[in-house]
Amino acid sequence: MGKDLYEASDIARDTFDEAGDVLGFDLKSICFEGPEDTLKQTMYTQPAIVTHSVATWRVIASGGFTPGYVAGHSVGEYSALVAGGVLSFVDALRLVKVRAEAMQNCGEENPGTMAAIIGMPEEKMGELLEGAAAAGIIAAANFNSPGQTVVSGDIAAVEKATEIAPALGAKRAIKLNVSGAFHSPLMDKSVGELSAMFGEVEFAAASVPVVCNVTAKPTSDPAEIQGLLERQLLSPVLWSQSMQFMIADGVTEFVEIGPGNVLCGLLRRIDRGATCVPCSDSKTVNDFLEGAGL
Repeated sequence: MGKDLYEASDIARDTFDEAGDVLGFDLKSICFEGPEDTLKQTMYTQPAIVTHSVATWRVIASGGFTPGYVAGHSVGEYSALVAGGVLSFVDALRLVKVRAEAMQNCGEENPGTMAAIIGMPEEKMGELLEGAAAAGIIAAANFNSPGQTVVSGDIAAVEKATEIAPALGAKRAIKLNVSGAFHSPLMDKSVGELSAMFGEVEFAAASVPVVCNVTAKPTSDPAEIQGLLERQLLSPVLWSQSMQFMIADGVTEFVEIGPGNVLCGLLRRIDRGATCVPCSDSKTVNDFLEGAGL
């Protein structure tokens, strides 16, 4: 994860080295060598994603690329805030470190899980949650694309949701390999820890409008962004709605920055007329910059 970019770019190398200094652990070793079970732990996964994303962003930005909007899925919102000039990379990492550790602790204290509900009409979500709530706490966590919503909560409640989803029109219901019930009330204790950290970092006005997870609307106001980040921990990620807002505003080209190409896949389901270019390693970054004439 990120090793190719690290070896190919001084900018990426400096970013990963800086992250290790801020975090106080050897992030490079975990990202480049694993083991995978360690990398999958929330306290390491989140800082790794943000570091990889910011390293990629910095390389692209050095080539002259300027976006019209920025957005990030869940923890990806922090790297979007770096790209949008709201947070410094150091402050974003400090926040993400607290966020990740708090969320992992919540997952250990209040075990929960998540499941992707595929193909069910969105208007049936209320009925699904109501039917599963008898088994425990459950909430809609991610609206990823039309026909793909993730639910999150107590293990028994999520399992109940996967059982009843087919009767409500779902084609599939897939339990996810996660360490907690993210974006659900089971993360409640993490809010206070993150909020306390907000006072130690500086939020600047965005140089590029940020389309936020909680509202699916753009803002450049630092106070509003801070408040939405706090709410994000317990609120659903309105990703499909965020993409639809930008498309309605005339955006036709998207760039996915960071590990993998999941967001490009979601965008294809949201609007096949939009194009998405994944940038995660030296080849895809160079191809993008060359294709953009940068």
